[in-house]
Amino acid sequence: MATRYKRRTYYLKNSAQSKFILRFVALSILGGGIALSTFNFLAYKKIDALLYSMRLPSISPGGLLWNEMIYTNLFVIVFILVAFALTAKGLFNKIHGPLKKMTFDIGRINGGDLSTIVSLRQHDEFRDIASELAQMTDALRQRLAKIKALTDDIVTNTENTSAGTMDEACRANLEKTIATLRKEIEAFTL
Repeated sequence: MATRYKRRTYYLKNSAQSKFILRFVALSILGGGIALSTFNFLAYKKIDALLYSMRLPSISPGGLLWNEMIYTNLFVIVFILVAFALTAKGLFNKIHGPLKKMTFDIGRINGGDLSTIVSLRQHDEFRDIASELAQMTDALRQRLAKIKALTDDIVTNTENTSAGTMDEACRANLEKTIATLRKEIEAFTL
């Protein structure tokens, strides 16, 4: 029975990661700015209505709390920007670091170094992918070791026979080894 895997989406390129983070930060800042503006507008209306109902001399609501509103808004904006910058940097590092390490390890494997172990730190993202890559590399290493052993066996059998004479047992052993080798090679889909 075939194993069913959930579809996963991973951002592998730096540009895709950067675009995602920038959109997230921009939308969050826009949302914070809209919320802050709405609060300022509603507070202005409320203060205006309160001053009117108290029949105080003509004082503009903006003039009454202008300095406090400016300082509060600046503090909130700076706080939001710093919080989002730290969050974006942390998110970028959490995604970028493991992907960069896995890309480096995959490049080594692609270059033929099957001794490479794809592993990430315990708290890194994408540990499940790194584990699957490590299992794949191990399976490839074992299969290629078996193919190498079979080819070495074929070479040894052909070298041990004299130029034109091969006894029946040696021929049967050689044919069996070749059949096993062919089966191992056919396991790869080309």
